[in-house]
Amino acid sequence: MSGPEERERAVELYFATPMTTAQVVEHPGYPTKRSLGRCLAKDSWYAGHMAKPVIPLETRRRAVELVPGGMRRKQAARQLGAGVGAVHDWVGACRGGGMTALQLRNGNAAQSGKPAASRRRPSAVDDDDDEALRRRVEELELENALMREVAEVVKKDPGVDLRRLSNREKTLLIDRLRPAYSPGSMTCLLAIAPSSYHYHHARLGVDKYAGLRAEVAGAFADSKGRYGYRRIKAVLKTGVSEKVVRRIMAEEGLVAHVPKRRRYSSYEGETTPAPANLVDRDFTAERPNEKWLTGISEIKARDGKVYLSPMIDCFDGKIVAYTAGFSPNAELANRMLEKAASTLPGNARPLVHSDRGCHCRWPGWLGLMERFGLTRSMSAKGCSPDNAAAEGFFGRMKTEAVYPEKWEEHTRNEVLALVDEYIRWHDHERIKQSLGWMSPVQYRQSQGMAA
Repeated sequence: MSGPEERERAVELYFATPMTTAQVVEHPGYPTKRSLGRCLAKDSWYAGHMAKPVIPLETRRRAVELVPGGMRRKQAARQLGAGVGAVHDWVGACRGGGMTALQLRNGNAAQSGKPAASRRRPSAVDDDDDEALRRRVEELELENALMREVAEVVKKDPGVDLRRLSNREKTLLIDRLRPAYSPGSMTCLLAIAPSSYHYHHARLGVDKYAGLRAEVAGAFADSKGRYGYRRIKAVLKTGVSEKVVRRIMAEEGLVAHVPKRRRYSSYEGETTPAPANLVDRDFTAERPNEKWLTGISEIKARDGKVYLSPMIDCFDGKIVAYTAGFSPNAELANRMLEKAASTLPGNARPLVHSDRGCHCRWPGWLGLMERFGLTRSMSAKGCSPDNAAAEGFFGRMKTEAVYPEKWEEHTRNEVLALVDEYIRWHDHERIKQSLGWMSPVQYRQSQGMAA
């Protein structure tokens, strides 16, 4: 054991340098940590101002920079001359309360907020307050930089509590400021574990919906841009939410066709007495061939107009029969009615509802209705909602196909082929939520009915 001279030199070394007691005793010939503590306790200034030796703030700050930066706690403790448990406590305190949590909160006020050199006796020149102030300024600058980036990077209020951000959002902030500030300081200030930061950092460049994006784009293309996010999700039968599909479609610019504003048109008058409105806006049916709807719609072509007259079954929206031609005459409507009636099985006698168009009030139409034993029903005068289900079919067809595919640039004969193609797709492939995301034909087959 060294004599009084060596012990005095150890005490002087402790006060004159930033060394900890553990670092001092590593020098050959110097006392043990316990004996050094006893020697320090005999010093009048030390005994009056520091009840026990403490690790300087500079060392604690260095520890919380080394460990989040990737160094193991044991290695950092060995390098800094501190205990592993102490390093563990400092890192935990920093994550919970930031750099300010490293400040001493006991009676050792002489070292609080100061580096190791502040242990010098009052007779020594003490200018280390400037270093502590510099550290605090750097911490405030980092905090301000993070607050400035919050609005742009994570789209939140700049006044938000940084510690309440998600780990993914904290990772985005760290990556944004990483060239200018050390990751260790930022992980400590944001209270995020280094392992969590590295986890999210590795995943940020990975699009977990990359495969789904391709499937969504493919399904949208297959529908020719007619399906929105609900039908796309139903087609894909994916486990992700509609919200995710909607977001993917928005990010990819996949926008389903929407209806155009309809021009106002007034009713042009009565021709013959009309039957009562037996449907009364109830467009549901318990079974096929119970309730039918019809009407006529025009489609513009390059060389004129095409007129479509369908018969729609209220049971599932299937097009029972249709005709298309170049004139909205009696022959167009009557031929459609004959085709529809020819599909009736057994004694089925559906109720046939229409608007008050003249094609449904001519003698030929009335004779066919009587011949097939069908019951007539008509909308109120000038009231399109009374035949809303039929009008809805015309609107969907124009929204999904006519307008986006620019049928007006085709000839009338080409439009006839496009009408046939759309109706076939409507009945066999177009899914409906009310049918359990099946098409009318698929639904009837699932119920054991003739399609």
